[in-house]
Amino acid sequence: MDTPAPLWIVIVSGLIAAMGLFVGCSLYISPGTFIPGIDFASNGAGYLAQMWGARQIALAGIIAYSLIRRSRPMLTVSLLAYCIMNVQDAAIGYFKGDGGLLTGATVVMLLTGFMVFTLSRTVTK
Repeated sequence: MDTPAPLWIVIVSGLIAAMGLFVGCSLYISPGTFIPGIDFASNGAGYLAQMWGARQIALAGIIAYSLIRRSRPMLTVSLLAYCIMNVQDAAIGYFKGDGGLLTGATVVMLLTGFMVFTLSRTVTK
């Protein structure tokens, strides 16, 4: 990175990428872990779980790639995309009455939003 990202952002981004990879792979192997009570043996539900897993793995890969390349602009954009995904997850949690999803997505949304703000702010100085 031309101007290195703060170490805490690099560490947290790495953890987010690892978590995304784990969640994505788990969605292929055992999607019922995330949403109990759904029959994932049916074609439609299994298909949606695999799509969800693919997106998790893709976002994790993009974040990891931006860390490997040390590309601060790419890291900023990939974290922004992850933040936007969590905004949507928080809204889903709110409208579906899922307090766990709402809380978790809100915390991650605020964290990644702060990371994007910090990366953007220090680039323009």
